[in-house]
Amino acid sequence: MTNIFTKLKHYFFAPLFHFSRFQFNLISLFLVSVGLVAGTYLTLSKVFPDVFALNDSNTTWTFNTANASSYTYDSTLVAVDTSAHPISTVNKFTNPAFVSNNTSWSVGAVAPTGWVAVPGDSTYSTTEFLAMKYEAKCAATSAPTIGLTSPTTVYNTYDNATTACTSANSKQVVSVASGYPIANISQTNAITYCSGVTLNGNAVHLQNNNEWMTIARNAEAQAGNWSLGSVGSGYLYAGHNDNAPALAVVASTTDTGNNACAYTDTAGTTEAPSSCPTNTANNTSGTAGNQKRVLTLSNGAYIWDIPGNVWEWTNDTIQGKDQPTNATPGFAWREFTALTSYGTLTYDKVRPLASSYDATHGVGRIYSDGTVSNTTVYAF
Repeated sequence: MTNIFTKLKHYFFAPLFHFSRFQFNLISLFLVSVGLVAGTYLTLSKVFPDVFALNDSNTTWTFNTANASSYTYDSTLVAVDTSAHPISTVNKFTNPAFVSNNTSWSVGAVAPTGWVAVPGDSTYSTTEFLAMKYEAKCAATSAPTIGLTSPTTVYNTYDNATTACTSANSKQVVSVASGYPIANISQTNAITYCSGVTLNGNAVHLQNNNEWMTIARNAEAQAGNWSLGSVGSGYLYAGHNDNAPALAVVASTTDTGNNACAYTDTAGTTEAPSSCPTNTANNTSGTAGNQKRVLTLSNGAYIWDIPGNVWEWTNDTIQGKDQPTNATPGFAWREFTALTSYGTLTYDKVRPLASSYDATHGVGRIYSDGTVSNTTVYAF
């Protein structure tokens, strides 16, 4: 027994490791190791507190009868018991402060309903901006989330010439899926109407050519916007452009699936056609079956009817003589690939990024003049 204790004493306390003038046994090694670990922790926690998240704090939001009035909730989604505890499997609460105190939110954080964030493009000197998700509609100021369908033209557009979409008529311009797009409106009136729209307290303007091209170029570069699933393959989706029905059509509140081709069946009555699209080969962009109206941007945002449905103004103007043309000036539809002059514009102000794209690729054509004597100012 004595021999065992002697061995243990020697094992734990006899110097086993020698470093220069220092001698260590197992006990001292253990104590030194503990000291190093503790010292390192204490040093880092003081000098670098974020490493250990020691300065974190949390806030608990408690929903009960005492503060229930501070929240709003959809009674069709959430039921509460007598203590104001949610008893439904779906909990959808809104704190009004989240809506009112949003002045510091960035554009990309939460785009307002009916708007999309568009990534900027240095080619056009644009930074991220908001654009209407849908074609401009008119709504009563008392019901701004419901687009109007009256007064209407024979093409199922809102007839602004009959009743102007202005506050004087208790109406306002909105971006919603429902309702007919505004038509019979001049560019100057469109500029005025847009300037009357406010978004988070900021004034809005009619989209200019640089902004429109920013959207078009972004959409052009997304594989999902091409009929055969890769950039340049098949055609770029061109929206409702086959004149069947020969009317403007409303949008769907669903952006994906067959709803992206909403109401493009011949009768214009089906929100989700059974096939979308049916024709996917190159050079079938202008035929029935290709009517996908939703383009996806690089940030995943969905935007409706950039091509197709109705013609739209931008904010820019240009004289006839300064317009892009080919060897034969005069107003005509021209392939982008046939242009020999851009007038006072440039390639990037007019054309898709890929120089080979023409109407067979779904990018359409350009209608322009270029006659040297034409000094009339035209809107884009």
